[in-house]
Amino acid sequence: MMFEPGQFPDMLGLGTEAVVWDLGFETPPGGQIGSANHVLNDHTYCCQLGASVCAATGEPSAADKDRCLDLHQRRIGTRNSDAKKLGIPLIMSEFGACMDSQECVTEVSQVTSVAD
Repeated sequence: MMFEPGQFPDMLGLGTEAVVWDLGFETPPGGQIGSANHVLNDHTYCCQLGASVCAATGEPSAADKDRCLDLHQRRIGTRNSDAKKLGIPLIMSEFGACMDSQECVTEVSQVTSVAD
């Protein structure tokens, strides 16, 4: 079973930074710690920081790259801790919803580097 956090309010984008809350599950839904049948799934996008971050082009600007990296570190780090507490794998099945700009390359590279 793949499951994910509720999409709101699992985090709060404040424009300049993000607050990411832990998952809140004590065991995988319908399972137990260390279940071989569960995977925690999540998504991370810099645009989650706030409407203004991607307002101009639909993609994060180069000026926001440090804030984007901070978001990805917080979000993936928190979900990684959640998965470890539950004894299950974590996957990031959605990230980098952007086109073919350099900013998109930065967004995707940041997420994959943090995930590694």
